[in-house]
Amino acid sequence: MNFFFSTFFGHNKIVKTKMSKIFMFFFFFFSFLVLESLAIERVSIVESIIMSEDMIKMAGYGEEKLSTVFIHGKVVCDNNSGCNNNNIKDEISELGPRPIPGASVAVFCGSSGKARRSWARNTTDEDGEFLIDLPSHLHAIPNLEKTCLVKVLHLPRNTICGHAFRGKHKGLELTSIGDGIRTYTTDTIHLTPKVSQRCRKRVDKKQQETVSII
Repeated sequence: MNFFFSTFFGHNKIVKTKMSKIFMFFFFFFSFLVLESLAIERVSIVESIIMSEDMIKMAGYGEEKLSTVFIHGKVVCDNNSGCNNNNIKDEISELGPRPIPGASVAVFCGSSGKARRSWARNTTDEDGEFLIDLPSHLHAIPNLEKTCLVKVLHLPRNTICGHAFRGKHKGLELTSIGDGIRTYTTDTIHLTPKVSQRCRKRVDKKQQETVSII
């Protein structure tokens, strides 16, 4: 009888040991699969991030100074053809468009209204030209040429032109791209001379007198 019990319990112990080994095998096997799956997913996410960063850098965007965006344009003081057409001339109206040095020009990016707070500025040189280096945090703006506008902020006191200019604020056009550098250009900004504004009033007055005579 003792032999039977010892044989039975001995066999049962062997079975339990084998079952434990099988259980441990499957436990470690599935644990390995789960860990491997997580590792692959993590690598995939990291690779995606790296690829996205590489694509951003290749396109010239990004927070780092690997990208550069320039805004180029020119500000001139236009003549008033109305005075010339009506034989009312002064020394200003007889001149062609003249560059305005020392004008403060800014690029505004963002939605209209109070939300438009992202901007950069620079001053025109002796030829009336300006070159604005856009801050890095604005480089990744989608459709930058449609989102950003150029505006004249301030004119030097000795300028012959008024602050108002003909037409709306100027948009941008992408003119060159390469090596992480993008250059946008705006059409020449034409401002109206102060003298020509007075001249225009004289022209209007003369036209009214002509109409009243007719």
